[in-house]
Amino acid sequence: MKTMRVVLFDDELFILKALHRTINRIYPAADVITVSEINEFWSVLKNNKSIDLIISDYLMPHVNGLDVLERCLIENSYPVRALLTGDSSLTEKMRQCNVVHMYLAKPFNKDDLILLFNNVAELKALPFSESMRRKLGAMSSFPVYPSLLQELNTLIDSGEFDLAEVAELVSKEPVIVAKLLQLANSAYLGFTRKTVSIEEAVSRLGTTILLSISTSLLMAENLPPSISAIDHEKQIHVATHYASCVKKFAQHIGMNLKEQALLFSVALLSFVGKLINVEEVTDQHKLTEPEQSINYLHVSAYIMKLWGQSTQVCALILNSNELKTPADNLSNTLYIVHQKLFNKQSNEVLIVGCQQQGICSSFCEAINTFEWEVL
Repeated sequence: MKTMRVVLFDDELFILKALHRTINRIYPAADVITVSEINEFWSVLKNNKSIDLIISDYLMPHVNGLDVLERCLIENSYPVRALLTGDSSLTEKMRQCNVVHMYLAKPFNKDDLILLFNNVAELKALPFSESMRRKLGAMSSFPVYPSLLQELNTLIDSGEFDLAEVAELVSKEPVIVAKLLQLANSAYLGFTRKTVSIEEAVSRLGTTILLSISTSLLMAENLPPSISAIDHEKQIHVATHYASCVKKFAQHIGMNLKEQALLFSVALLSFVGKLINVEEVTDQHKLTEPEQSINYLHVSAYIMKLWGQSTQVCALILNSNELKTPADNLSNTLYIVHQKLFNKQSNEVLIVGCQQQGICSSFCEAINTFEWEVL
């Protein structure tokens, strides 16, 4: 269990004590600092640059938790920011300018805290330098985790669901329904019989692909418009084509259905960072070293980890644009398809690159025999 430094800010001492006790039980490696006064809070933030997580109450005398966390963007953007609130009327303000990574219900829920601490710990394990973390943490429009996505994840994670329940939830969002039916009727993915049933579409695609589609589409609805609606639609189209091509190539080289679904999801989710203007991430923290530059893959992995995606998914997102070790078939599949579609590399160049890295010969054969549909 990784050590973690946490600051709790609340004017009610009994809430601080209760929260502290709960954290000690669920994450004993946490070094918890409790603060009840605003001046003390800024002093702690100034003198402790290694803070990993800040949990602030929303409504306090003479101070607003949202305002506090917004100022944290400037004072210290490294920590993950969580807001403790029982005010359901916050929803509209959250979506206008969101500086919060996670919202915690008040009274707090143990399961939500476990999810938050696990996400923060796993985020620390991803290969981000400290300066990169600060730049990523300085995003002033972090997407709100959609309630529909939370419901879907909870239902599917429970293991106790039928397709009718999933279809009923999905039907609340027409944009998700449209994309599911489009893919479930895709001849490119091998579906020959037409369907108009949401339930059958979920059955054909599986819950892993369903969740990645829902995540990518709902995220766009929870961000201020940094790109036009037309450009957004183009990005979704390109991402879906990329993900479909990755799945098809994975099938072509003999990967199982679970691996195919995983790679489809990674390819699709790798594009969520395209919906955020990277200049917004770097403006407040100018780059000084070339190796510290941030691209959309870093943004995607950062957001997806804080939205609860697995470390494996986030690591694959980060590695999707480079050849890895010969045995890393998942990353290498993503790399090959990415290079073919977006860098327009010839089969010959790709094959030479694979051979130089010691990638197995079956990949080289697959590059030549696969029917590429280049954008």
